[in-house]
Formats: sequence, structure tokens, C-alpha cells
Amino acid sequence: MTWNIRRAAVPGFAGLAVLAGVLAAVPAAAASDAPAIAPRREMSDLVRMPKSELEALYLASPPASAPSGFVPGRAIKSPGSRLTVPNSRITRLAWQGKIFRNDGTMINRVFGGAKAIPADVYQGESLLDGQPSLILDYSRSKLWPDVRDEVREVEPGLYLGVMYKGKPAQQKMFFTLDARK
Repeated sequence: MTWNIRRAAVPGFAGLAVLAGVLAAVPAAAASDAPAIAPRREMSDLVRMPKSELEALYLASPPASAPSGFVPGRAIKSPGSRLTVPNSRITRLAWQGKIFRNDGTMINRVFGGAKAIPADVYQGESLLDGQPSLILDYSRSKLWPDVRDEVREVEPGLYLGVMYKGKPAQQKMFFTLDARK
């Protein structure tokens, strides 16, 4: 009887030995082989970036399609300075973001819910690099007729914008919008 068990077990052990040899020949995956998954960026991350990184991120990002409804925002004045973050927090008291409408326009949300300073929304060329961007054109506004914003999507639902003011247009600041919330 032990002979029958041995006879039946030997091919099984041989198969396991072959399988073990095959597995030993396959290189083990190292942690460095796994694709790097970038952590999700937040508006606060963009607020803390210096101007050179914000410009590089903007230039590397695709044009955005217009989001819908209220999109919270943060101003990024003097990027890279130690006053950028506190300034962004203070500015948040006056400007909370933008409300995108289905008719090709948007309006800024200010002072906790008031709506002010409308703009036309369309695809156009960026003043920064001539590539496609979402343009927020305030030229028909009574308060800011010489302001133009450009927006690109730095990751799904997270936008980086550049604000220009004056004739000729000069870059005044950056801002970020988060449609994921």
C-alpha cells in the first residue's frame, strides 16, 4: 500500500519541483517596478508652489473644458513668497470661486454668495504660450473690462488659471479651481 502512495505522490512532487523551478526563474517584482502613482493634488498644493512651477504645470497641462455650476477657487498672488498662503486665505473672504453657466458665461462668487463680474467663456489661444486654453473674457464687464483669465486642467477636475489685466495684458496672478468637490 505504501508503494501505491509513493507511486502516486512522486509525479505530484515532480510537478511541484518543476513549478518551483519556474517560479524561481521569474524575477521578483521590485517596489520600484510598480508604476508611480502621483498623489492627488489639492488647491492648497498649488497655492504653495513657486511661480516657475506653476508656469511649468500650466504649460504642460491640456486645455480645459468648462466645468458646470459653482467651482470653489483660491487666489495665488505673489507665488513662492511667504505671504502667498496667508494672502490666499484672506482673499478667500472676498472671492470664493466661479459659477459656470450652460450659456457660455460664468460669474464670480464673492462675499459668501453674491455674484459679480461676469465673463464670456470660450476656447482660445493662451497669451502665455499660444496653445489652446479655456478663456474667461471680462471685456463686456463694467468692473473689469481689461481682465482676461486663462484656465487649463492640471488633473481631472483641478484647474490652474492665469489672470491678465491691462492693455497690453500683463500677468497679475494665478488662481486654482476645484470642480471635484
